[in-house]
Amino acid sequence: MARTLLFEIGTEEIPSGFIAPSLNFMKTYVTEKLSGLKLEHEAVQMFSTPRRLAFKVSGIAETLPDAVETKMGPPRSISFDKDGNPTKAGLGFAQTAGVDISEVVFAKTPKGEYLSVTRTVPGRPAVEVLPGMLEDMIGKIPFAKTMRWSNPGVRFARPVHWILALFGPDVLPVKFGNVTAGRLSQGNRFMVKGPVEIADPQDYEQVLQKAYVIADQNKRKEAIWKAVESGAKDIGAEVLDKDLLDEVANLLEYAHPIIGTFDESFLSIPREVLVTVMKHHQRYFPMYQAGDSSRLKASFGAFSNIVPKDEAVVRMGNERVLKARLDDGRYFFDEDLKVPLKVYADRLKDVIFHKDLGTSYEKVERFSSVALALADRLAPEKKDKVSLAASLCKGDLNSLMVGELPELQGIMGREYALAQGIDPEVATAIHEHYLPASADDRLPSGIVGDLIGMADRIDTICGCFGVGMVPSGTSDPYALRRQTIAIEHILLGKGYRVSIAGLVEASLAQLKAKLKRPSDEVKQEVIAFFANRFVSILQGKGIPGDVVESVIAAFDDPVDTFMRASAIASVKFEPWFDSICTASKRVENILKKAASHAEVNPELFAQDEEKALHEAFCAVETPFVSFTDKGDYTAALKLLSGLKEPIDCFFEKVLVMSDDVAVKENRIALLRALVTLFGKVAVFSKITAQQ
Repeated sequence: MARTLLFEIGTEEIPSGFIAPSLNFMKTYVTEKLSGLKLEHEAVQMFSTPRRLAFKVSGIAETLPDAVETKMGPPRSISFDKDGNPTKAGLGFAQTAGVDISEVVFAKTPKGEYLSVTRTVPGRPAVEVLPGMLEDMIGKIPFAKTMRWSNPGVRFARPVHWILALFGPDVLPVKFGNVTAGRLSQGNRFMVKGPVEIADPQDYEQVLQKAYVIADQNKRKEAIWKAVESGAKDIGAEVLDKDLLDEVANLLEYAHPIIGTFDESFLSIPREVLVTVMKHHQRYFPMYQAGDSSRLKASFGAFSNIVPKDEAVVRMGNERVLKARLDDGRYFFDEDLKVPLKVYADRLKDVIFHKDLGTSYEKVERFSSVALALADRLAPEKKDKVSLAASLCKGDLNSLMVGELPELQGIMGREYALAQGIDPEVATAIHEHYLPASADDRLPSGIVGDLIGMADRIDTICGCFGVGMVPSGTSDPYALRRQTIAIEHILLGKGYRVSIAGLVEASLAQLKAKLKRPSDEVKQEVIAFFANRFVSILQGKGIPGDVVESVIAAFDDPVDTFMRASAIASVKFEPWFDSICTASKRVENILKKAASHAEVNPELFAQDEEKALHEAFCAVETPFVSFTDKGDYTAALKLLSGLKEPIDCFFEKVLVMSDDVAVKENRIALLRALVTLFGKVAVFSKITAQQ
């Protein structure tokens, strides 16, 4: 008969960011453990609120399946004497295995015959194995931080106050520290006094719902969104910020909506200030004019963890808190506008970026030079704007607003620049040089922001590597991986042809006085760092792993590398391509054993097959190089189809390692010429062409 397992860990409020990773771990752990025990089960259903982490699994058998166990004993030669009588060794094994000596069989192994016993072991009751599994799981749940409290010998994200563990109607004897499992849970602490009893695991959600707890996070999110959408619709507004749902849901056990308003005079403050205050500081849902998401409405949606006795009092409390925040925002904005952005930028001389890398002002000077060097190549007509934007782009870090709301860096710089009459393209670049902030974020809209953003990031990357702050494992305090990927996304997304080696050299030249390590060593490490990050980008775009490996060895220009990889992927399974890859592998092996620096001499060809291969090679060489120089790698690769037959014939009929040294070296030179030509696109020997 199948039963349902219900397990809940009850705690003090867990930080919202801890909940999702914990649930993912618990679900994976339980699924793998039940599978390992060969206990069939239905899907694991997860539950969570700020005060609980829980799951339910239906369809679990009461007893583990029987297991067939084979036990090996000593060799036959020492288990029985020459007359066939059992020795002490044989009798001892039979006794240990729990059988009569007559039931022992002889198993043939590579080392000879050994005693063996095979028997069926009855499955244990599930109630005997589940408690240990659950106790082990509790201690392994990963949290960014854990704490100790009065419960001796255990750690958890927050103090554990109760454990609910039911297998069908029965309580499982699970312990964690001095907390013993029972059938009691807790409802909403503000709405229900005392514990609630769960008699049947199937009643879990319903019992908690009556106690003002929505245990299923997805149902709680759905209730939150429906409520805030309905409230917005009632006042002619709409809500857009679904990204706030997870966090709000993880702050509540019950979701009671509060629709509040604020003074419309605050709408004169930049929209981003209002949205940041509401979302990031108050966890309120901003409301927008229906049909016009660019315009805020002087309203918001908030949520209470309880059903208040007087909703007006709660609404007024939320409005009062928000008004205080917005008053601060308006004061900061007005005061910041009194100071020219250039003055704020000059004050960066007093701000330390890093003790080994100098002030933020020095950093700006360094990456300004790199940005101008990039502009020389990519947009010489924008140099003046690049210079101005670079000099001002970090100025708002000294403003009152960004000091209070760091999330607004760049955004406030743009607003202050526009208010002070600075060129809109420069103002936009001040904001957008921080983009993309993540792998799926948008790119800057203009080239000025692109150039400054790349220059700023390469200064940080090279600077950190130069003073020994190299990312290791999960440690990456300056987000160098993310900044590297951002540069590559900009280059790839905009099609800028930039040498990473050249970019690194330009940055290291500006950092020369700060480096604590040899410049060449830093350069090679940074280039390798970029190459490793680009591997993940290529794989994310669906490029096969062997193709990625074939092009990454010559990584320098990300756009070029991507074009080469895409071209190879497009012809990888053409019938002629396997011969090219196979030839490359064979040639590399030959060159390892017999390196030669001779030039190809047609007069030394002794067989028609090598003459034919040379003629085919000469026919494709010039157009191949022409296509690769133009970046048309697909067209170049298609030319190689004409080499399939002469290559196959060459390796079938020609002995490369001829006794005649001159003939041998000439043949090796021909093969080297082939591989050198192929190398303009990739290392073909690393590609597995066959499907």
